[in-house]
Amino acid sequence: MKKFINVKLLLITILIQLSCSKEFLDETAYTDVTLDYIYTTPEGLDAALVGLYQVHRSLYNSNFGESQRAIIMPAKSDLAVVRAGQIALWAQLRWGHSPDGYQGTLLHAFWKHHYKVIDRANAIIKNAELSDNISDEMRILLSEAKVLRAEAYFTLYRMFNNIYVTTEPTSPENAFEKISKKSEPIEIFNQIKSDLEYAETYLQWINTPGRVNLAMAKHIFAKISMWEGNWQVAVEKSEDIINSGAYSLLVHPKYVFDGINNYGPRSASPKNNETIFNLQFSNPTIGGGIKTLINWNYTTNYGTIRGAKYDRAFGGKGAGWVYPNQYLLNLYESNDRRIDNTYFRTKYYYNDKPNLPSGKNLGDEITTPPKFTANWYQRIHPSCLKYNPNKNDLNWDPEVGVSQANFIIYRLAETYLIASEAHMRLNGNTDSNALSYINAIRSRAGVGDVSEVNQNIILDERARELSFEGQRWYTLKRMGVLYERITQHAGNDNYKNAARENMKPHYVNFPIPRTQLDLMSPDYPQNDGY
Repeated sequence: MKKFINVKLLLITILIQLSCSKEFLDETAYTDVTLDYIYTTPEGLDAALVGLYQVHRSLYNSNFGESQRAIIMPAKSDLAVVRAGQIALWAQLRWGHSPDGYQGTLLHAFWKHHYKVIDRANAIIKNAELSDNISDEMRILLSEAKVLRAEAYFTLYRMFNNIYVTTEPTSPENAFEKISKKSEPIEIFNQIKSDLEYAETYLQWINTPGRVNLAMAKHIFAKISMWEGNWQVAVEKSEDIINSGAYSLLVHPKYVFDGINNYGPRSASPKNNETIFNLQFSNPTIGGGIKTLINWNYTTNYGTIRGAKYDRAFGGKGAGWVYPNQYLLNLYESNDRRIDNTYFRTKYYYNDKPNLPSGKNLGDEITTPPKFTANWYQRIHPSCLKYNPNKNDLNWDPEVGVSQANFIIYRLAETYLIASEAHMRLNGNTDSNALSYINAIRSRAGVGDVSEVNQNIILDERARELSFEGQRWYTLKRMGVLYERITQHAGNDNYKNAARENMKPHYVNFPIPRTQLDLMSPDYPQNDGY
């Protein structure tokens, strides 16, 4: 099968990374750089990893189409309402259920991206492991590559189901081989766990910000164990992180996503020791400086209201495309700290004195008209604040939609909720550990303890804490309630709720894009229903 990057392109890319990396600014004859140097020295292997991290981050680039890819999974959940544009077609299940045409093109992008990460990782791992002298430093770097490969396989499996596993990098000898068989779940899980087990041996709890660490490896291991129904391992891996002493829950939700332009664990006040892994986009990052449109998609278009202008406090400029739906908002108690200008902004105020409407004063709350209109829905609906740039960053122009904010992929709050559910599955609804972990999250939010834990309580708390962080769709699928929740809650009542009618049971798996099936053997199986 023709894979997604050939050897020549791989080498060119690696050499480019070498030339761009901060550590390699001295004048060097890069035409003399050899594969032996790249794969047998810590310096060369690290440079190859810089290129792998850039590919890993590319899903979130500022390119319009790529930005759409990054928010499709949160938008397709039961917690969002999506107003317009191509993302709305996906969220309302008008797109995304055909392997052909433009839908297939974007599906191809998902498939290609993760297999590209895998192929880059395979090249690093395979060639480095051929070395006669692998140092401890090199084993740490190999571990980073293995975790990124494991994460890519885990994502592909959850999205596409019928995937194949390979640990061979693309080469002139195998570039045109055709894959005929999908891999069985046990093979996929075993490969993922093998990579993670290797990484656990060599990684440290806290690594360079934006790079894989031991906590990330254990966190993903806990998540894959949940998919296997191996609750004991999920408990062990999650509690390893919780009890490590390297991470802690922040004292208030307002700190969790504050300072997201800083390095993680970030230097917000107090220091963000809740972050397990975040994507680095700020200029000081090696290979960084990439801009994203994530915040622009999630922030309402309040600046189009007379008497209001885009500013830092309100989240800057937004398009108003993807919002929390009323089902999600109703899950929060009135005193929940996560709904009070922390995770979400629900209120906006007049802040443009020269353009105030008649009868309005500076600081008055902007209210919706008595009769619902789609235009006002776009302008004043609550916004997600989790991807806002640091409002103290003077380099951020709130009138510009793109930003270079770093943002969190994995954090300790999810680890707590994994531990709570795993204990509940093992020992019942009133297990003391299950209650302790979920109530720690609730206590931070300023709401009362629960006296029992069940699947619905876990789902509701995960919604309150982790919504719009890209985990919801996968969680619903794992629990077997994706079809049920989409048909009940997607969109809003009487507004952009087409997904409820369009949802089909087989949509729990994405179709394999036609472009990829055409590269496979004719007997490679498409997912059922397509």
